[in-house]
Amino acid sequence: MPHERTPVIDVCGILYDAPSWEAYLRTFAARTPAYLSVFAGRFAVLAGLDPRVVAETARRDPVAAAELLIAAGTLDADVRAHVEALDRDGVRAQVIAGGHAELASGDGTINDRVAALAAEAPGRLVPFAGLSLREGSDAVGELRRCVGELGMRGAAITHFLDDADPLGAASRAVYVEAEQLGVPLWIHTGHNLSSRHRPDHCTWRELDAIARDHPQLTLIAGHGGWPWVLEMVSICQRHVNVHLEISSHRPARMAIAGSGWEPLLAHGATTIRSKVLFGTMSWVHDCSIRELADEVEQLGIGDRTARRWLHDNAARVLGLPPGEAPPASARAQEAVR
Repeated sequence: MPHERTPVIDVCGILYDAPSWEAYLRTFAARTPAYLSVFAGRFAVLAGLDPRVVAETARRDPVAAAELLIAAGTLDADVRAHVEALDRDGVRAQVIAGGHAELASGDGTINDRVAALAAEAPGRLVPFAGLSLREGSDAVGELRRCVGELGMRGAAITHFLDDADPLGAASRAVYVEAEQLGVPLWIHTGHNLSSRHRPDHCTWRELDAIARDHPQLTLIAGHGGWPWVLEMVSICQRHVNVHLEISSHRPARMAIAGSGWEPLLAHGATTIRSKVLFGTMSWVHDCSIRELADEVEQLGIGDRTARRWLHDNAARVLGLPPGEAPPASARAQEAVR
């Protein structure tokens, strides 16, 4: 009898149309140019360009690299094809994060476009508002608009991108609003790859303070807090409202000695088995979501724990009803016949 695939919920995905990619890449180039160099190869593959050309351009001029990727005209969303890929991978739902950056056309923000894309696949694509804490940005107003008007189901913040203090007044105002609205908040934790910023801009220490002050706010530690995984595990043990997700990291490498993930494997099947969420940030990987999910199942954490990590915990956090992976779309069914 064939092994039944564990259903998956991805709590950290990205699905952008062309105007959103344009705004996203230009923001990267302006604020964290090192990211364009680090991920030049992946961006090039997504855009259908020569990775060597993009990498060399990014080293020389990150802004020019961003414009090269944009000019390719191939970075765009196809919701139908994306959902069919989710079907094939057994993904029941995927969180797609937006952004506060304005579109070049002046017609709204990335958040507006992401909300529109999610509306094409309700229940499958779960939109989160991307918020900016830069001086002059109305993050609280944008959060209210995104939840109240656009129907977004949560929010995401990356403090280092905005040079924002995670415990400063602007940040705390967002925490209060998210807590009052009753939506989960994803926070970038752990190190970052920008040489312009401290590597520990927002870690377990700040998350602990936020959780203490906002006990009704559901917090998701983005990227698992690596390399301070032991400390992040302890925060998940301390606070009922804190969870961690593992996006941008390959599960297959977690079991390697010295990976830094040993504390998660030691406690992830026991004291925090209900706190671990599966996220991908799939564009950074050269494999499918299903392959990443299979790697989780091969970590030796047991079938019940693997299902919690891959599906059940996220279903609870996102307020989704219990259920299995959705039936494949008609085109996906044709592909497997």
